[in-house]
Amino acid sequence: MTDTLEVALLQRVDLDKYSSNKRLLFALQMVYGIDDIETVATSALTDGSNDKACDLLYIDRGTSRVVLAQGYESLNPTKSEAKAAKAASLGQAVNWLLSKNEPVGVSEVLLSAWRELHEALTDAAIDELEIWYVHNLPESENVELELIAARDGARALLRQNYPDVGINVSSVEYGRTRLNDRYVASRTPILVSDSFTVQVPGAFEETGDKWTALCTSVPASWVHEKYQIYGADLFSANVRGYLGSRRSQSNINNGIQQTVREEPGQLWPYNNGITALVHNFRFDPSSGTVEITGLTIVNGAQTTGAIGSITASEVGASRLMARFIQCNDPETVLRIVRYNNRQNPTQATDFRSNDGIQTRLVKEFATLGVVGYTGGRRGGAEDVIRRPGENQLSTSIAAQALAAFHGGSDIAYHEKSKIWEQDAIYSSIFPDRIDASHILFVSSLLRAVEEQKTQLGQVLPQQRTADQIDLLEWFGLRGSIMLVVEAIGASFETVLASAISDRYALRFKANLTVPEAIGVWEPIVESLLALAPDQLKEPLTTPGALRNREAVAKAVNSFRSLVVSARRINAATYAPFAEKVVF
Repeated sequence: MTDTLEVALLQRVDLDKYSSNKRLLFALQMVYGIDDIETVATSALTDGSNDKACDLLYIDRGTSRVVLAQGYESLNPTKSEAKAAKAASLGQAVNWLLSKNEPVGVSEVLLSAWRELHEALTDAAIDELEIWYVHNLPESENVELELIAARDGARALLRQNYPDVGINVSSVEYGRTRLNDRYVASRTPILVSDSFTVQVPGAFEETGDKWTALCTSVPASWVHEKYQIYGADLFSANVRGYLGSRRSQSNINNGIQQTVREEPGQLWPYNNGITALVHNFRFDPSSGTVEITGLTIVNGAQTTGAIGSITASEVGASRLMARFIQCNDPETVLRIVRYNNRQNPTQATDFRSNDGIQTRLVKEFATLGVVGYTGGRRGGAEDVIRRPGENQLSTSIAAQALAAFHGGSDIAYHEKSKIWEQDAIYSSIFPDRIDASHILFVSSLLRAVEEQKTQLGQVLPQQRTADQIDLLEWFGLRGSIMLVVEAIGASFETVLASAISDRYALRFKANLTVPEAIGVWEPIVESLLALAPDQLKEPLTTPGALRNREAVAKAVNSFRSLVVSARRINAATYAPFAEKVVF
């Protein structure tokens, strides 16, 4: 029988254009709940000639995470294991990426990736480095040993080059079995189906529409025992599992362990406890026990992992609050998981999900027939790994497009979480007068640029012109897409041949779908991208990249000047586009 994952992967035809990296991107999207994987792919993929065994380098300052990955798609899926040599080559990627000496003999694409990584490490913006090998064959001991060697090498280099930055380094082989299990877990909230009995001091029940819950207090030793037995399966309903207990003041998990060791009686008032979904529960007042069947922790993964990662003798007499929820309604279960799951890595948008502007925008997008814009409200696993619809736009991509178009390509690329977290940035990007039509306008521009890069990458190397080669190399520089969106935004009066009093008033005259809007942008984007390799390269190849706003401003002004110079030549392209725009 075909694996459930393989069926889902076949249905993701939107990822077919990434060829051998399709599985790798699907894995990244699923494991870390990335709502729009295509925008991530445009910058994170490094696969190509002389890629130094690095197919993907995903750097996310918002979640303090780096994923270094190698992918492999065997043409013979009946083989017993993947090539261990491919896993071993990840050691090569680790060596050149984590070396403080700027690599020589590598492409601008890889050099750009190296610079961005070391800027993030220097800024102490990274807490986790994960090394992945993703393939379509069974997992094996040979591959595991090679990944452990790459992991240990990465730890040594980080200790040597960044001794003051504590980073948790891990490695994982996402072969067919493990990736399928992860996919099944994302769709099946409760993986641990055993029955348990736990001694409690008392309990009370709450009931609601389609759910019942038992509230009580459980021994930390019971939580420790279950973590030892089931590990990550306890967190099947969580987007993320336990994150580790790095010894730093900012690491809450280390603080939990310290409390358990030094002040065991204080864990209960200091900690929020755990919330778990169960198949059923029964409290017996006469024996003071709770019997439960099935268990998945939807809130408290870090507490559980922190307690479970110390020795049993250290746990002592600590106790913590526990809620066991029974619910058989699938939609209610999804909501319980959604609103309890605080380990989701995309947390920044939560700051604005109830904001009046976002609430209005959600309604406006619904009127336009655009799906996917949630205003920052979190969805479940299905929202992330489903095949994207034709007329779909995610909130995070909309925010990035807005920031870039209105002069903040640095925020759009490097600091996208700040759009939601910092009031000054949020109000400048989402002013009261903003509407869904304008967001669709700028977001479809971003998408049109991304599609140009994808189409260019699909041209066979031997058939590429010199101009195409230059443009593809420029596209490989980190932050290039956000920079050109800013440059196009700055040049828009020339495109429209008219003064623009308020760029937030820009929109299409017709009610277009996202694909239709992308199509309208296509000739404009194709024309303006011809200027990018010469005019918009310097800010992307110097220290600081888009954060060097002086260099960005200089490059954008130069770009705009050339757009002005070429206005007459491009009038036949600009005029039909201008007829479709209002402002």
